[in-house]
Amino acid sequence: MGAAFLYGIGAAKAGTTWLAHALRKHPHAAMPPAKEAHYFDSLAFGSSMWAVDQMLVVRAKKRAAVRDAPNEDARARARAWVEELDRWIALIGAQTRDDAGYEALMQRRAGADVRVVADITPAYALLDTQSLSSMAALNGGHTKFLMILRDPVDRLWSNIGMTLARRNLLGRDASLARAELMAEVLSEQDDSPEMARSDYAGTLSRLYAAVPEARRLVLFFEELFVPETLTQLSDFLGISGPLQGPDRKVNATQSTQITPQERAQLAERLRPQYDDIQTRMGRLPARWQETYQTSMVAS
Repeated sequence: MGAAFLYGIGAAKAGTTWLAHALRKHPHAAMPPAKEAHYFDSLAFGSSMWAVDQMLVVRAKKRAAVRDAPNEDARARARAWVEELDRWIALIGAQTRDDAGYEALMQRRAGADVRVVADITPAYALLDTQSLSSMAALNGGHTKFLMILRDPVDRLWSNIGMTLARRNLLGRDASLARAELMAEVLSEQDDSPEMARSDYAGTLSRLYAAVPEARRLVLFFEELFVPETLTQLSDFLGISGPLQGPDRKVNATQSTQITPQERAQLAERLRPQYDDIQTRMGRLPARWQETYQTSMVAS
């Protein structure tokens, strides 16, 4: 049997960039040239042009690497990366369902020693059950799904920090933008991007309905970097030896420190997520329990 397809479906701001770095370094794993392929979500949500724009950013950096390469070998590697990106840009930019084309591009990365080819796109967590089932059926059903869960308030605040940074770049008053965004996420509406990505319960319900238990793995971010979890992950992926990524946080958001009041408010807003994961997983890490207690104080 050839290499499996791994779909890293999130959560956003929960170690997926670290995972991508680790997989790129492992001799038994491979990835497309851009960490996030966005093939399935761009079709589902009509965001193909946005996804292409993200790949063009990566392409520009690799084009600069071609220009600045110290030797011909480095130049050839960078040029090959650009050419591979162009294939993905053509697939996504066509805005048409082409599963055979997606499979072909994924399998291009699967050399003789590669056991898993990974598409790490946290936006896949937003897909419906039918879409996840369709993904699971590709590659002859030789597919696996990974979901990494981070303390819901920590994850949401990291996401809020990223959104605030974008709004501040647009010239918004920092204090006003912060108050507006907090009002958005504390409202009863669940359709904001920040709250949609915080719906672990919804994502896992759809994932469990679409994918057999043996082909899915759910981990806690707070326990990701301990040897036992890394071994569990390697066993699930079918690769030898634990994954080794950067020693520091990757793609960390420089955000304003959360206040105790904001933390308690967000914990109260997200309490159903803690309850669902407690029931589903049978336990919560210490960090989650600490945050959950602040929700009890807020109420």
